[in-house]
Amino acid sequence: MLVIDKYAYENKLAKLGAWWKIIFFIVGLTGAFQPLIWLKVFTMIVVAGLTINITQVSVHRYLKWFYPILPFLLLSVVGIILTASSDPSVMYWSLKLGSIYFGVSKVTLVQGLVLGLQAMTAIVCTYFLALSTPFQQLMSVLLQIHLPKLFVEQTMLIYRFIFIFLDECIKIYHAQQMRLGYSGFKNSLESISILLKMLFMQVMIRYEQLQDSLEMKLFDGNFNLK
Repeated sequence: MLVIDKYAYENKLAKLGAWWKIIFFIVGLTGAFQPLIWLKVFTMIVVAGLTINITQVSVHRYLKWFYPILPFLLLSVVGIILTASSDPSVMYWSLKLGSIYFGVSKVTLVQGLVLGLQAMTAIVCTYFLALSTPFQQLMSVLLQIHLPKLFVEQTMLIYRFIFIFLDECIKIYHAQQMRLGYSGFKNSLESISILLKMLFMQVMIRYEQLQDSLEMKLFDGNFNLK
């Protein structure tokens, strides 16, 4: 079981109806996408504090969950605030390359920072939903709003194979680490290529095992999701 999924099933609100948490999530997203900066910051602080309180997760571990997201978020913001122009007056700071100036745009700087804050607030709200709501409750909500059964089944299978994928990835990575597979740049590249190859093979093996187990239970092509 993933750590995040473990918190989802053991937090203080785990037995609370999913609809209440989804409504709170929607309210949080509304706060993230409204135009007031202070309200975005307030929403992010309140939702993050509530998430830490109900899950009893340490602040350090909670912040670590944002590490994989931050590089993508920062690259997006940088891509917005950096611009090229023939007029350096439209920039706060610029570097001339030939006849073109590259630098930080006066127009898009604020827009980029606001967008970054907006995205971070939305991510905090998403973490609240993920850490407070068991997947079984989310599936129940999908059925209650009468989404196509095929869509719900695919969602369930994707969720299942995320666990398989990560579990196999962690096992292979730890085995490589014990053999000093990442001791140098060349070794690291070779280990990553082996990891990807083995990961594909192991996931296919686990898929075949899942298929065999379903056939042993006389699976007729329909999952009982009620």
